[in-house]
Amino acid sequence: MRLQVAMTVAATVLVALFAGQDAALSALAGGAVVVIPALLYGRVSGAPGRAAPAVLMRAHYKAEAYKFLLTVVLMVVVGAFFKSLSIPALVLGYLSAASGYWFGLLIKN
Repeated sequence: MRLQVAMTVAATVLVALFAGQDAALSALAGGAVVVIPALLYGRVSGAPGRAAPAVLMRAHYKAEAYKFLLTVVLMVVVGAFFKSLSIPALVLGYLSAASGYWFGLLIKN
């Protein structure tokens, strides 16, 4: 999660330097579309605590469904209400945050 936030911030700063404030806000929105559902996923999937494997799997499936639905809703909200949206910056912010998950798998603590 920290890596996703860090990569969102980095993408936002880079976009701000090269494309301006509106594009930077678009990149930040793209990152938020990844980070906010990931927070929900963690909350829902961890709710059962210690439980039987079947209960844990149901919690993960439920969390993934909520994460997907919230991602779709947030994308629609951003597209509908952000009038000066920069699609390339939004996609860059989204991909930066999403890649934070995959890079996180490569990092050994």
